[in-house]
Amino acid sequence: MSDSDLKGDLKAMVKYKCYIADSADEYDLKPSLVAAIISRESNGGRTLDKEGYGFDGHGYGLMQVDDRWYKLRGGPYSAEHIDQGCKILRKKIKKVSEMHPSWTKQQKYQGGIAAYNCGEFGVTDPDNVDANTYQGNYSKDVLKRASFFRQNGY
Repeated sequence: MSDSDLKGDLKAMVKYKCYIADSADEYDLKPSLVAAIISRESNGGRTLDKEGYGFDGHGYGLMQVDDRWYKLRGGPYSAEHIDQGCKILRKKIKKVSEMHPSWTKQQKYQGGIAAYNCGEFGVTDPDNVDANTYQGNYSKDVLKRASFFRQNGY
């Protein structure tokens, strides 16, 4: 993730900023976190094919909701899709928190972010929540991206 890549994602997401803010508010998430997931998952929509799918053919839309696990809602760039992704993320954070009550608040939060990528059962180690995520760095990368987006108005 280079600064130029993030700047490209930032530019691509301008048209979704209101959707991001509304859904983040609805699910008590930070807009910068939602923007960061959109950046990580689809580079702000720039890597989606013409039907709105990502590289594996199952992740759909800006937030790459997997059509094998969820009934897709809305178009790939829609407010409804972002809302669905935020709802899934909130549920993952809650589920990791319930599964690991002894973890710190930060570990639960980061674990929930990792679970958005690998599922809550893939998050087992509080010191390495990304062990089962794609490329082994999902939550760490998302949190770095969130810092960038927070500094840029999200």
